[in-house]
Amino acid sequence: MLKIASEGLMPRLVACVQASSSAQSACQRLAPLAVSATQKFLSQSQIANKKFTVKDHYEFDQKVINSDNPVIVNFHAEWCDPCKILTPKMEELLENSNEIDLAIIDVENNTELVETFEVKAVPAVLAFRNGVVVDKFIGLVDANSIESLIDKLKKKNRKSAELDDKDAK
Repeated sequence: MLKIASEGLMPRLVACVQASSSAQSACQRLAPLAVSATQKFLSQSQIANKKFTVKDHYEFDQKVINSDNPVIVNFHAEWCDPCKILTPKMEELLENSNEIDLAIIDVENNTELVETFEVKAVPAVLAFRNGVVVDKFIGLVDANSIESLIDKLKKKNRKSAELDDKDAK
């Protein structure tokens, strides 16, 4: 999408640079549009990558197991009333977090993952770091419990980053 946007604007921006001074005023109106389109695309891309629905085991491996960020995996079902409360609450609490991703897994469509992680009830939430389950809870919990899990993942993520910085020196 960014490539398409840049292909449409780039020839016009190049023409602006080469244009006479009278044509440059029209070009000055074009440049902010290019910046705005690019920023909008990048901000939407960042949000899209932070919350995603896992459709199969392959996608789970790619987006959860191989993720650089910790990932909270929410096993839920459309028919589950507690899930209808928990999922939006988790989305809200993680909305502004760049450090933690949220993966949503529909138990009806992903029986292989349900069996792999021995999910016996929904909602079931597993916290992954470096491809390993580091924490979990089952059932509807209060916002404080979710925030505690998020804070724990953030703290460990910061400690890990600090250790990586020390190793690099």
